[in-house]
Amino acid sequence: MCTSFQMHSRDGGLMFARTMDWRAFEASPMNLPRGYQWQSVYNGQTIENTYAVLGVGARKARPHVDLSDGVNEFGLAAQKLTFSNHSEYADEAVSGKIQLAGFELVLWILGNCRSVADLREKISNVQLMTDLFSTYKFGRNDLHFSATDPTGMMVNVEPRGGQLVIIDNPVGVVTNAPRFEREVEKLATYMDIKPLTNLSVNPSNPNRISSGNFSGKPVFPGGFTPTSRFMRAAIFKERAIFPADEQENVIETWHILDGVTVPKSDGRSDTYTIYRSAVAVDSRTLYFQRYDDLGVSTFQFPEKIG
Repeated sequence: MCTSFQMHSRDGGLMFARTMDWRAFEASPMNLPRGYQWQSVYNGQTIENTYAVLGVGARKARPHVDLSDGVNEFGLAAQKLTFSNHSEYADEAVSGKIQLAGFELVLWILGNCRSVADLREKISNVQLMTDLFSTYKFGRNDLHFSATDPTGMMVNVEPRGGQLVIIDNPVGVVTNAPRFEREVEKLATYMDIKPLTNLSVNPSNPNRISSGNFSGKPVFPGGFTPTSRFMRAAIFKERAIFPADEQENVIETWHILDGVTVPKSDGRSDTYTIYRSAVAVDSRTLYFQRYDDLGVSTFQFPEKIG
């Protein structure tokens, strides 16, 4: 599960938010310094992160921290989301490339890429692997990924055919469905938008992608499927105010998160929204809220990054 979206503000700021929808686990905010070293679970290769990272993850679930989302010192933000059993990982390692398990990619991206443009250049150096020949059996991790930076560019990263494919995301929303392009086509049922290839940033309000014409369109779906949450997040963004600044953006973003949060259920599933988080990519600030906490906590890098 999981829902991810970006939200712009009038002062040029950008919030990158998500729900973490999964079975219960202990997730915590964490600071990883420059030079943080870790060993890949596939072959034990030592990787040293170049950049400092502020994010959310689990410290004890794996041989190293399991980072789910965050922002680095240059304002690149990334998240991992489940991918509806459609991840196509590689079995055979290619010499000269970095072999990782799916759950390690966000840790690598934020520690080693400065921007979305930098990610585009470097992603071909990475393979996401099955554990068929791994030194540590990490199981199946069906994941895809989302990233953005202060330029406002947002991309999805999908494991297809054993390779990592980058897909531009001008809608600014992603959930768990296997083909992003099909989700955008479905969105046209609920709002009047341009074809995906012709979408451009609206200078008056970059959170809006439609003509504003909702006449004759059906009411958006209310369930918890990936498509339902995708539609709601996109439409809530479309109908929301244009926040003035970061403070107002946090408030507006949290109200949109309310509309895609998955509550605990006795009968539907054992997955629910473990936590909700957002990063302000310009101020490098992390906002974090656990399911059972009514308050939103704020975290920043421990010292100014020069």
